Amino acid sequence: MMLTGECNLCGACCFTKSGAVCENLEILTRQGLPNATRCRVYAERYDGMPIRMIAKDGRILRGYYCAKNSPAETSVIIEMGIKKGVCSLRRVDHADRVERK
Repeated sequence: MMLTGECNLCGACCFTKSGAVCENLEILTRQGLPNATRCRVYAERYDGMPIRMIAKDGRILRGYYCAKNSPAETSVIIEMGIKKGVCSLRRVDHADRVERK
């Protein structure tokens, strides 16, 4: 499974289902809108980079990892962004890729 398009920086993929948010996510406007967020460590992030999540009640949650350019990142983008209708990326399944060749 692949994604296509350009990220609109909505930030949906930096939240958990319970609403915890990555400590590196800077929310500029309302989460979910285009250009609503910015990652403070975007240039330095890597797959497996330890991150802390901040729960709605302010608790620091450990044991989370950045999933940059990984299958896990794709899954989170689909679940937290595309399925919620805020992500600008589109899912491309294997059949779609074969058909376009």
